[in-house]
Amino acid sequence: MKSALNSPLSLPLAFIKQTSFLQKIKESPLGQKIQNSPLGRFNPTPKQKRLILIGSILFVLVVGRGIYHLIWTESTDDAFVKAHVHMVSSRIIGTVQQVMVDDNQDVKKGDVLIKLDPRDFEVQVKAAQANYSKAHKDLGRFQGFTNLGPTERPVFDQYQANALVTEADLQKAQLQYEYTNIVAAEDGKIGKRSVETGELIQPGQALMALVEPNPWIEANFKESQVSNIRVGQEVEIKIDAIPGHTFTGKVESIAPGSGSTFSLLPPDNATGNFTKIVQRIPVKIVFDKESAQGYENRLVSGMSTDVTVKTW
Repeated sequence: MKSALNSPLSLPLAFIKQTSFLQKIKESPLGQKIQNSPLGRFNPTPKQKRLILIGSILFVLVVGRGIYHLIWTESTDDAFVKAHVHMVSSRIIGTVQQVMVDDNQDVKKGDVLIKLDPRDFEVQVKAAQANYSKAHKDLGRFQGFTNLGPTERPVFDQYQANALVTEADLQKAQLQYEYTNIVAAEDGKIGKRSVETGELIQPGQALMALVEPNPWIEANFKESQVSNIRVGQEVEIKIDAIPGHTFTGKVESIAPGSGSTFSLLPPDNATGNFTKIVQRIPVKIVFDKESAQGYENRLVSGMSTDVTVKTW
């Protein structure tokens, strides 16, 4: 009768010396059944032994990797690429004279995006300059006077006040004239353009979006997972739109509240019946520059990702 230690189930233990414990297993009813079965009578060739050994090693590696990910990592697929988005709008009422950019165009900070018709504001500047000049000429009549009489003092004070008011009006008119050129607040890429030439726009009206470069990941972990996550831990990032490439990053920060805390209508758990719901905590993850190199233009805000944080 062949030993149970020669069966495929025990080949990974070939390098372990015989012990009383193994002997007891061999003599147990289960061991006897294995020895009497076709599996126990199987006598593999050297080639089969090598294949079984390689398969056993691969099996151990797969199981070990699974145990590692189960114990020393935290994963979620509730994660998305994020970026700073600026909504471009006007500070004055005006008619669009020219749109200088198109959708998906790269721009630099200070580039002119939209030009408004400046003629109305040029007239306001000229009128403010005329009032400013007149007020200062009136005030200049009192130059050289060291002492003002009781009738001259009120006139001087009025002229001085008029000069200050006209100076403020001129500055306001000049600012409004400058606002006819709507410029980019930061470097980025244009998106969601909704303005056309000839359109009358209002202050605060959204005209287009400016998306900054340097995106990051916002991963929403369950509150039970966040207990093992710390700032600075390494992260593996897989993006659905970029298969075959694994990005790396680090945990930069953890939000001070759950997603429901910052929602438009946060729940009030002190009213009515209470049902416990596992909350999600946003975690900010930044890309390593080396892993994102060459993919900068493919990282788009809103992309779905899978992230795995190495907690050990």
